[in-house]
Amino acid sequence: MTIQDDYEGRDIFEALSDDLETAKLRRERLHSGNSPELGGDMTVEALPTVYRGTTFRSALEASWAATLDSLGVVWEYEPETVTLPSGARYIPDFRLPEIGTWLEVKGTGVPRVEKAYEFGESLTCDCPRIRGIRRCSCRWPGGELVLIGNPPRPLDPWSDGYENCSPYAMHRLMRHHTGFASWKSTRNSRCWLTRCTACRRATWFDMPRCRACRGPLAGSVGYLSGDAEFQFIRISGTRIEDESPLEES
Repeated sequence: MTIQDDYEGRDIFEALSDDLETAKLRRERLHSGNSPELGGDMTVEALPTVYRGTTFRSALEASWAATLDSLGVVWEYEPETVTLPSGARYIPDFRLPEIGTWLEVKGTGVPRVEKAYEFGESLTCDCPRIRGIRRCSCRWPGGELVLIGNPPRPLDPWSDGYENCSPYAMHRLMRHHTGFASWKSTRNSRCWLTRCTACRRATWFDMPRCRACRGPLAGSVGYLSGDAEFQFIRISGTRIEDESPLEES
């Protein structure tokens, strides 16, 4: 059993409804003149995208929502505005209420992660350390966790176990594979993803306790950012450059 075995994606009607709404939003964005002029993979990632009825500011955010769904992680999108200790106002992208975690999604080359780091520092617990070990009594081990969700790590056939494929199969695989989830913790420490053997919830952790049930994670397998054990779920929506023939004269 893998960490994504129970995942069921959108049905064809739900996906079609999302894509039609995405096309409408992107067309309006293009005609308004506010479409971002970004290079590389950010051209599509920065456009509004609808996934399961929720409108996200970018395709990357929608893809992270789908990836969280594939893990069975409950999420809330932009649930509240936070006032940071510096006085700055900040809207985190995702709250994961069942595991005491926040997720800030950032594309390649996108700055402005300082607020996420400040937010993460403000949520870290101050429980005392005894002989170098933190004796944490907080509701969430170590305090609430803040992660930076990055674009997926691309598939590398040679290191990910596909080196015996034919050149044609390898080319198709590299073209269509959506990559593997990549993240980092604002605590600047290693952070693993696992499924707790006791409560069966998927959870990130940087202390050896489940963030959902607070039980020990003995017997659970932890995955680091970019591990090939589970696939990033990409939601791309509709390409707006293909929609001009549909416009009325």
